[in-house]
Amino acid sequence: MYDLVLKGKFLTGRKLMEGSVGISDGKIARLSTGELKGEEVVEIERERIILPGLMDTHVHIRDFEQTDKETVESGTKAALHGGITAVFDMPNTKPPVIDRKTFERRVKLFEGRSYTDYALGFLLKDNCREAGKVNADFYKIFMGASTGGIFSANFESDYSCSPGIVSVHAEDAEVVSKDPERPPEAEIRAIRRALLASKRLGKPLNICHVSTADGVGAILNSGLPWVSFEVTPHHLFLTKRDYERNPLLKVYPPLRSEEDRKALWKNFSEIPIIASDHAPHTLEDKEEGAAGIPGLETEVALLLDAVNRGIITIFDIVEKMHDNPLRTFGIGGRGVEVSGEATFTVVDLGREWTVKPEEFYTKAKWSPWEGKKLRGKVVITVLRGEVVMEDDEIVGKPEGVRLNVQGG
Repeated sequence: MYDLVLKGKFLTGRKLMEGSVGISDGKIARLSTGELKGEEVVEIERERIILPGLMDTHVHIRDFEQTDKETVESGTKAALHGGITAVFDMPNTKPPVIDRKTFERRVKLFEGRSYTDYALGFLLKDNCREAGKVNADFYKIFMGASTGGIFSANFESDYSCSPGIVSVHAEDAEVVSKDPERPPEAEIRAIRRALLASKRLGKPLNICHVSTADGVGAILNSGLPWVSFEVTPHHLFLTKRDYERNPLLKVYPPLRSEEDRKALWKNFSEIPIIASDHAPHTLEDKEEGAAGIPGLETEVALLLDAVNRGIITIFDIVEKMHDNPLRTFGIGGRGVEVSGEATFTVVDLGREWTVKPEEFYTKAKWSPWEGKKLRGKVVITVLRGEVVMEDDEIVGKPEGVRLNVQGG
């Protein structure tokens, strides 16, 4: 007898199976094509699919001195609502996570407040000694100024001393200072510099929110197996023409041309990770020019809609929001296998719904997709055997734990 049994269609590897998942003590105890008995049995409707728990490797939770923009509670509730079971917290907060004391504050902030699992980042800028004092889950480098204004004047030096994997915001500081519109050259030049450094050092690198055809091309042509990269839904689905119509869509790196957008889709099968770069601001700050788009509660749905339109497959979503993040960041214990964590994202491919930001859990009550009708929705989120979100309602408690990144 299992604590919980999920009965329905589920994904394991690249197979869609129909049967039951037996869960005990928060872990997968058995995967069966037949029926299993449990203290509680949840029958998943036929049009729904049980996916591995999806994660987002690029999220700005804010908090600290910016609780008006987002808190750990509101941000991680938004994640659960969007089917995200783990978030990677970016360190360009106010104050920035750039020393041991602030990192320890961040650790305590998440403990007992996070509704999802989480990984905590540390910002690198001429602070190698401090970086060696913390046990961050990943390290972040800005090659040019973005939100928060801190950037590395010597990328290779900071990258070389990183104790763990680096996620890099690749925009060239010199180009940005000369042209605040951040043309494609800002990204392309920075990516090429980062790749040269990575080739010399042979160290893991994850390049954030790649938005240009030449940027993607440079990464893929480098052939460096230890280099990963992310693409955001807003760069996949929007262009600079959308920004021209709606200045709230200001984001770093900016929305690009239709040619760049098409290039991302052309290389979609080669993109390792899809991440939201969820960056909440108040509407007042947005109207004053703040850069960032909230995306936690729409990213999976946009991809499900793309599945329904025949652009991608459900396996693509799992690969880029579960399998590859696990591999890139060395996260163990979350595979859909016996003894793996019973953490799942349940989706309804047939559900049609309209994006209404006033119903979001994030404090950023706006969206580029406001009023858009999508087909495909997250309907249940399960964290270690507990249903924590169902039909848009957060029903779980803040019991998220820190991820086991790189085996640490």
